Amino acid sequence: MSYEYSENELVQQSAVDLLHDQLGWRKFYAYNDEVLDDDSSAKSIGRKSYKEIILTRYLKEAVFKFNGWMTDDIFEKIIKILSTKISSESDIQNNEKNYKYFKDGIEVDVLDSNGNYTKKKAQLFDFKNPLENDFLAVQEMKIWGEVYHRRADIVGFVNGIPLLFVELKRDDVPVVNAYNDNYKDYRTTIPQLFYYNAFIMFANGPEAKVGTLNSKFKFFHEWKRLNEEDDEGSVAFETMLLGMCDKANFMDLFENFILFDHSNGKVVKILARNHQFLGVNQAFENYKARKFKNGKLGVFWHTQGSGKSYSMIFLAQKIHRKLEGSPTIVILTDRTELNKQISGTFEACGCLGNLKASKYIASSGNDLVTKLKANPAYIFSLIQKFNKDDETPIHTDYDILLISDEAHRSQNGVYADNMCRLLPDASRIGFTGTPLFSFDNITQRTFGDYVSIYDFKRAVDDGATVPLYYENRGDKLVLDNPEINDRLLEAIEQIDDEEKRTKVENLIKQELHIIRNPKRLDKIARDFVNHYSEVWQAGKAMFVSVDRLTSVQMMELCQKYWNDKIVELEAAAESLDSEQELQELQSKITWMKETEMCVVISQEQGEVEYFKKHNIDIIPYRKKMMDRELDKEFKDEDNPFRIVFVCAMWLTGFDCPSLSVLYLDKPLQAHTLMQTIARANRVNDGKENGLIEDYIGIVTALEKALVDYTTSGQGNAGGGHKVTIDREKLVAAIYEDCAIAIEYLHEHGFELNDLIQAKNFAKIKMIQNGANAVANPAEVKKEFTTKAGEFFRLYKYATKSEITKELKEQHDALDAIYRQLTKPKPPVDVSDIMEQLEGIVNDYITTEDTPDDAEPNAKIDISNIDFDKLSIEFAKIKNKNLVINDIGDLVATRLAQMIKTNPNRIDFYKHYLEVIEAYNKSQDKAVIEQVFAELLQTVKDMNEEQKRYVREGFESDEELTIYDMLFKDSLTKEDIKKIKELAKELLKKIKDLLKEMDSPFDKEATIATIQNEIRNTLYAELPDDCLADLNVYRQNIFDYLKAVYSAA
Repeated sequence: MSYEYSENELVQQSAVDLLHDQLGWRKFYAYNDEVLDDDSSAKSIGRKSYKEIILTRYLKEAVFKFNGWMTDDIFEKIIKILSTKISSESDIQNNEKNYKYFKDGIEVDVLDSNGNYTKKKAQLFDFKNPLENDFLAVQEMKIWGEVYHRRADIVGFVNGIPLLFVELKRDDVPVVNAYNDNYKDYRTTIPQLFYYNAFIMFANGPEAKVGTLNSKFKFFHEWKRLNEEDDEGSVAFETMLLGMCDKANFMDLFENFILFDHSNGKVVKILARNHQFLGVNQAFENYKARKFKNGKLGVFWHTQGSGKSYSMIFLAQKIHRKLEGSPTIVILTDRTELNKQISGTFEACGCLGNLKASKYIASSGNDLVTKLKANPAYIFSLIQKFNKDDETPIHTDYDILLISDEAHRSQNGVYADNMCRLLPDASRIGFTGTPLFSFDNITQRTFGDYVSIYDFKRAVDDGATVPLYYENRGDKLVLDNPEINDRLLEAIEQIDDEEKRTKVENLIKQELHIIRNPKRLDKIARDFVNHYSEVWQAGKAMFVSVDRLTSVQMMELCQKYWNDKIVELEAAAESLDSEQELQELQSKITWMKETEMCVVISQEQGEVEYFKKHNIDIIPYRKKMMDRELDKEFKDEDNPFRIVFVCAMWLTGFDCPSLSVLYLDKPLQAHTLMQTIARANRVNDGKENGLIEDYIGIVTALEKALVDYTTSGQGNAGGGHKVTIDREKLVAAIYEDCAIAIEYLHEHGFELNDLIQAKNFAKIKMIQNGANAVANPAEVKKEFTTKAGEFFRLYKYATKSEITKELKEQHDALDAIYRQLTKPKPPVDVSDIMEQLEGIVNDYITTEDTPDDAEPNAKIDISNIDFDKLSIEFAKIKNKNLVINDIGDLVATRLAQMIKTNPNRIDFYKHYLEVIEAYNKSQDKAVIEQVFAELLQTVKDMNEEQKRYVREGFESDEELTIYDMLFKDSLTKEDIKKIKELAKELLKKIKDLLKEMDSPFDKEATIATIQNEIRNTLYAELPDDCLADLNVYRQNIFDYLKAVYSAA
């Protein structure tokens, strides 16, 4: 091979030339050229021996430059501090200690003019002015350890400190070889090179990886993009150097994007990934411009598993460190588990100093208000703590930043309204792992547009998540005896209590009894043990059952067959004559014996008695859940707790990278199902993919979601126009429906105004009187609740300016009566009866035997299906189009649904056949493949719609929306071009106006100004053929802009 194509020339020299020529680093070639112990030589970098790793010449120049009071004696003390490594310190502990010196300075004693010693911190770097630091790239640098001599390809020094280590390979040698062959050796032979290190790079030219000290190679990541607009990105070393070694970026990464996480008793050094660095810095710039953005900093959408918690920490720490003032940063979640998790991560990363996270957690609504007024650095709170709707708004002389986790979930309802009312001056940014769509107006109104996007596809492409594979393992069911009818009806007829009989009739028809069939569960437990014991090296497993009881039953069955499997394998080991096979089998047996199974279910009153009826003692399981931190144990990949059985807990908001296999035996709503699936795609060392093992037939839920999605009008992702609500029609319908409900009460002898005017105990009595007036017969109750319910449904779409004081009073009074009518009745205990009926059902339903020559289950690669995106899309289906129903038709439909079927005519045999047919369909291979293909196409269609505004030549979705409102099929090409320019111009004008206005959509004067601007612009720029519809266009555009830009 010619030298021109060698590692040194092709990769190393290209890298050093880029650092020098494009990025302004100094360069020095050391191999056989470096002169030791001669500061006068041009070939010296100031070292006296090859063991030295700090270039004191350049460090001294920087320290004297940055600290005007520096002396030679003090500098010698600094060198001594930096060179001291306590023998008991691990490499990572020493690295963390030095990082704190670099970031905050080294405290020294300085003699003042009065002869007294004072404490000062010597700064080693100028973080405010990155270009004032000295950057030097040294090639082929000899470094001697205690025993061994090594030579590093490139070492990057800043002010004489070796912050960057680069190990290179030829372009045809895998990058991982740099890690395995060189880096691991250097860690033991020349460890001093890494005492001060910030960044470690491995590259071969076309490919490059970056990481930190102690990281396994799996966690070294790529640096593919210089900006978020670059869709594909490049994994080339050139991109990494340009993105990370630009002087400003390098110092920014060094100062603000390194963490030491002390969670779980271990120290892990965290370096921001490419998408975090770009996204957090964009959010940081938005925070700096918060006054011009009305506090709306944007929505930070980084897909599940891409490090949102760390991104929050990077943002919060950079704001506290780089900007003037002392803002209070409030981290909001909507679940106690998430609140505990994220506050714990802030504590573990040192953000809270020496204080515990509990000091910063709001324990109540009152405590939250107290903390907000006290200006702590951080507050961690549930959104539900904003429960003081009458609290005086808080205005402070310091900034408050609200960071809302899972923003798409937490910004609806009274708590979010209270938050905005209590903190009118606060800035807001929403973090979410799922995308927002055009109809999610509340989240967008609260936070503004996207500030950063890192979606599912980029995460998979960049290796931030692992591939997912789906496998159906369910057996088909068989019911072949109509006698089930007679036995069930005979048992039901013996129930004297009418209320119990009605409840039993409804319960026995549920699919639950088929899912909990003992023969089916037994077969699944055997299959689980056989399957997981085969993929035992993949990682941890989660089994999702239909309910709490079944979770415990399944764990007990699996434990039984797990022990049987161990005995079976031990017997097999006795007959082996291959030493290698025996060693492998013994390792597996040892692993199985060490493996612990636990159940994690919520606690309920009366559970001891309930489980006892099913011959289960729940107390030992509950004690284990209470006494141990099972969540932390399960997340610890080295902990032998490897199999967890759940039904609801840990399905969402629980991040466990070592979870590799997810077993599903519970019907889930499509959006919840897809969030659950995403649990298995987290990156972990040695984890190549996630496995979804399906017993229940999840394609049924996915197929239904696709049908709902298509029929709702959202499936036409490739085209179509935005739907605009007719505000006048909506408001009219709200008032009309309210009047209908009030009139219905009047017809039945109750005047709603009497309730509104009543006070104290008289008001309580009036609520009961109103409920009693329409409580009987059942048809009257149903008609009232239907009418009132339709009013409530439309009411929530109204804005504050559209609701009069009188309407709000009427709404609240109707709601009180409605809640009284629909309050839950005391539970009727039918457990003994149901146990008898379930026994009858179990006698008649069996699982279909699998033929010996059946084809093995096929794995389907579902990696390219963005389950996060589908999750939020399907969850919002019902909110897309606001349908204003004819209330008469609605009442008639609901009353028809209420008619009860005579229990004596229920054909249970036919009913169960239909349920089983639907269940078996979900196990059909062709159906499964078709559904996943449709899901993938749906994601592609969504992506196309999100890209449509770019294709149409616009810079934002708002411009596209205005264009859609003005579009007509009859327009000429010239007209289309004209209204495109009009859409851009109009949006810009309105945005400029809004910047100058306070609460623009709440005041008649500002509303008139906006409407006039829309009308005047349209009149001046619209094609002549469109002028006839000018007023319609004006109103539609105004309503759209109001929905998007109104204060939340």
